[in-house]
Amino acid sequence: MDEVVDLVIEGYLCERCGSFIDSEVGGYPRKCEDCKGEEKEL
Repeated sequence: MDEVVDLVIEGYLCERCGSFIDSEVGGYPRKCEDCKGEEKEL
């Protein structure tokens, strides 16, 4: 479980759904395009 948390914190996995974002690491938690789109609809 710790590996998944680390991947979310580093920005490899979406902070909301846990899907792989891309190989470009932001160094901070981020959301995938689908979750960003859902956020705008609200």
